[in-house]
Amino acid sequence: MSQGVYLGLPSGRPWKVTFFAWVTETREHKREQLSWHIKSRDESGGFFQSVQTQNQEELQTLAFAISRTASLKFQEYKNPGPSSLKCRNLLQDVHPKALLVWFKCDGVRPICGPCNASGHNCRYSDGSPSEDQMLQEEIALLESRLEQLQNPAGSSRSMSLHSPYQASVKRESPPLQLSPDTQRNLFRSFMPYASDFGFLLDFNRLSNTVSANQGQIAPSLLSTIYLFGSYLSPSNEMSNMQPAFLSRAIHDAVQGFSLSDPQRVLHCIQAECLLAQYLFTQGRILEGKYRISTAVSIVLGSGFHKIRSAEQLHWSSHASTANLGVGVNALPPPRDYVEEGERINALWTVLILNHCWTAADGSPSNISYDVPESRIDAPWPLDTGSYAQTPLPDNVRGSSTIQNFLANNRDTGYSLLALHAKAAILFEQASLILRQYKPNMSLQDATRFQSKFTKIDNVIRRFKSELPPIPSAADIQQAQSPSDARSTARRLLIAHTLASVASIQLHYTFANKDPGSQSQILLAAQNVVNVTQAANLEDFPFIDPIMGTLWIATVKVFTDEITRRRSGSASRSSSRMSPQDLMTAVEAILSAMGIFAPRSSLMNAQLAQVRQVYATAMQ
Repeated sequence: MSQGVYLGLPSGRPWKVTFFAWVTETREHKREQLSWHIKSRDESGGFFQSVQTQNQEELQTLAFAISRTASLKFQEYKNPGPSSLKCRNLLQDVHPKALLVWFKCDGVRPICGPCNASGHNCRYSDGSPSEDQMLQEEIALLESRLEQLQNPAGSSRSMSLHSPYQASVKRESPPLQLSPDTQRNLFRSFMPYASDFGFLLDFNRLSNTVSANQGQIAPSLLSTIYLFGSYLSPSNEMSNMQPAFLSRAIHDAVQGFSLSDPQRVLHCIQAECLLAQYLFTQGRILEGKYRISTAVSIVLGSGFHKIRSAEQLHWSSHASTANLGVGVNALPPPRDYVEEGERINALWTVLILNHCWTAADGSPSNISYDVPESRIDAPWPLDTGSYAQTPLPDNVRGSSTIQNFLANNRDTGYSLLALHAKAAILFEQASLILRQYKPNMSLQDATRFQSKFTKIDNVIRRFKSELPPIPSAADIQQAQSPSDARSTARRLLIAHTLASVASIQLHYTFANKDPGSQSQILLAAQNVVNVTQAANLEDFPFIDPIMGTLWIATVKVFTDEITRRRSGSASRSSSRMSPQDLMTAVEAILSAMGIFAPRSSLMNAQLAQVRQVYATAMQ
């Protein structure tokens, strides 16, 4: 079956995503081809203008989510893996007309016969739905909801799904039966570290809602909180429930999204951000990026990037709403300053995730600054909990917030969340500028590149000079709230590291020929080591998974210099780091990664990669 949908994509290019879903019914194999045609925004910049409905933004969000899920699914089948009760690896067939074929598992453990013969990894399932089945379920749910919105008169009220899998595999994720004490313990395990996971909601308001009426909280948010509570719990019994919580969270994430309840929209965004962080921690990068794409779509579709925009024509004028700015008429005005702050923080939290992970692998960003519809005019955020005490003044209006920052203009964005967002923007911009470099550019292009390079380099330098230092152990002990001070230290560590690695990204390509760039990357890498050692990592129950990628970039600077020194090449930099200093720096990063590797599949894999790079440099 095929279906065409229209929506605004940052890239402005037509995309076609096709993937093959393979299902098994007894011994027969059936291939279903699902195709989505996603056409770029028309010249007028309108959103989803091919469908007329009162829920335009939700249509855009759902269609975008379907396309991202399809893309993810297609990638999974390009890199096949296990997917049933028995090991069923998809293997490339040698016949040119056959894309994929099934090889029947003979049940031999630990490696079945076909996998042993082909050299594939072999893994058996425990009977629960596999990852590709859960992704297939997400697509089916999203398609059903999209059909309801496009044909409200012809659709039933409930989403009726048929199972393409064997009868032994249940499609519905069973509800989790948790005692009130278990729920409270999971909630308490999570909340002290909520800000480290990108928590954007008001803590007090959410806690009061949990105590008074959990029914007002989106199930997806509760599921993801329980998921992280089990991840952080010292109890093995609770920790072992992570797969069940993850399955439930994924199931809940695609259920019941509606713009009719603004608070539920915020809850859904929060759930997507938390799910992304958890999936990244587990090394499931594609799935995590899909979650970010969904969150970006909801945030932009809800108009959070236009909150308090100076160019927005529609403002609330009633005293009861305290002159709070309306987005783009996607949601009703916020009920108070706290809810407005949650919307602002949702925007910047999603931006941080998007910029970090698109820059990490060089993929196109989901947010474009130069498109008027997606340009961010919202003010820099305050930290969660600050809006009730010190709300934004009524006369605050913004325009081109990020462009002004990149132009090196002064602003008022100095909260921890604002600093984190700025560091992520610089990391993304440095990576983007580096990708624009070509060795044989024309004089005109080279001049333009040099201008961009110099501007972003100046912004990075100023930003790094203005970052607050990481609180020392003594500062934390003497603080009025040591737990808050520890959280501040953890968040500042990420901002410092992002900014330093932005310098590395910007200068790395030119370090072999330019002594100035070589000195810059060595200095930036040493700064990463310094802030890592300044933070008491033993107090960190969790660290942002992007840190593994940043630490890899840091180690690469040192190992390159070690290799250069060992080969007899003279150092082009003015750095006075001795060979022993370089090795000590690498080992400091290895030690830091080793703290988090046991609880993070991603960090564990990255640590192995760094050790291999270091061993090669020392040969």
